[in-house]
Amino acid sequence: MTELRGYIEAVNHPSSILFATDGKPHSLRAEEWAIEMVRSFNIPLTVLHVKDAYLKQFYNEIYAQGRKEYLEHVDKELMEAEEAIRSDIVQRLSHLGLSYSFRVRYGDPLDEIIAEISGGDYDLLVLGGKRLSGMRAFRSWNLPARLSARLGTVSIMIVREEDS
Repeated sequence: MTELRGYIEAVNHPSSILFATDGKPHSLRAEEWAIEMVRSFNIPLTVLHVKDAYLKQFYNEIYAQGRKEYLEHVDKELMEAEEAIRSDIVQRLSHLGLSYSFRVRYGDPLDEIIAEISGGDYDLLVLGGKRLSGMRAFRSWNLPARLSARLGTVSIMIVREEDS
């Protein structure tokens, strides 16, 4: 990644980074890149986790006596996921002595990432992306591609997961 520093310095490095994470392996790989840029250029990092309440939309399909329990279960799972993501990244960033801010938004990841970018002063969005082919590509929501289509003012770095 040291070659990256020379290239970016020659071009014009970012002055602030938004790193969007869901805690999955492809996001962890993107985190490495975001951390390397923050360390290399001494720039601010904002970590964003979006609580995607996708499963909550199905509560009407559950029998009335189970709805409350289902919603409580989904809320509990979302909270536990957020706490695990926050704990992991805080531990890594603190260990490296990097300053950062951690933000949580609630809703559709596409809409919430765009809202965060609109309300912040970010030059670069870093996020992970899965390698998609065949049926995986057909069934995927492909957030990185959807973000690329909607963001014109902020550069996007999509770090793909390694081949397995």
